[in-house]
Amino acid sequence: MTPDVDVVIPVRNGGRLLRDAVDSVLAQEGVALRVVVVDDGSTDDAVRRLPTDPRIVIVEGPAQGIPRALNTGLEQCTAPYVARQDADDTSLPGRLAAELDYLDANAGIDLVATAFEVVVGDRVVATTTTLPVRMLDKNPICAGSTVVRREILRELGGYRSVFAFSSDYDMWLRCVSVSGVAILPVVGYRYRLSADMTTVRNASRQGAYAELARASARARLSGAPDPVDHVGVLDADPAADVEVAAWWAREFAALGAWRESLQCLRQLPARRAAQVVPGLLARPRSQAGWT
Repeated sequence: MTPDVDVVIPVRNGGRLLRDAVDSVLAQEGVALRVVVVDDGSTDDAVRRLPTDPRIVIVEGPAQGIPRALNTGLEQCTAPYVARQDADDTSLPGRLAAELDYLDANAGIDLVATAFEVVVGDRVVATTTTLPVRMLDKNPICAGSTVVRREILRELGGYRSVFAFSSDYDMWLRCVSVSGVAILPVVGYRYRLSADMTTVRNASRQGAYAELARASARARLSGAPDPVDHVGVLDADPAADVEVAAWWAREFAALGAWRESLQCLRQLPARRAAQVVPGLLARPRSQAGWT
């Protein structure tokens, strides 16, 4: 039987969180689903420890990066809808049913996302509800909370491999150019903050690729050549990355997440870490940016 929705999970060394992510999808009620787990060169055997379930399809391969892993997953999809799920996050009950009901009722909408909770460890520190407005200024969509019509993903040619980072943002901007987009007020997803996330470890490159996605969208609007066709690999800004890691060290400390804070400190040069540490001990929890 063809599922209503295929849920694509790209993963590299997902550890214990991968099982939680997959279980949260399998527990979704009211939809026929399949979970396509794309192992992007993992070395931790987490994929092989997933439960035996006919709804799980595992695609193993070498490390190829998120955009290519997503496209590998899309090749396995047969359902009319394709959902995203990140390997360290969880879907909340009712997420997929709400999104599919909305898409079924709104033919002009091809991409839908949900509101989401932000967690550190096991603690919810914020609930975020946004609207799909001013998307050329920033990305309001939590990637793992999305469902897209498969025909639109095929029409757009899938994810573009040039985007080592921000490939989702590029995809959403391309969706906007051909279809309607909605973000439901339903809290359907739980997004995990950690010191390993891209916005900490590769902040400047992620920002550079996000700006490339915006430049590409502006070019489409004006009929100008797409800068993506002529760009090489975008380099990191080490000084900016240091300051981002320092900021997150302070944020995690304010949230009481000391393990994450220490991981951020380890990314800093010794002198900069020594400057940051006194502030970690003095900053009250209430000053965390996520609370």
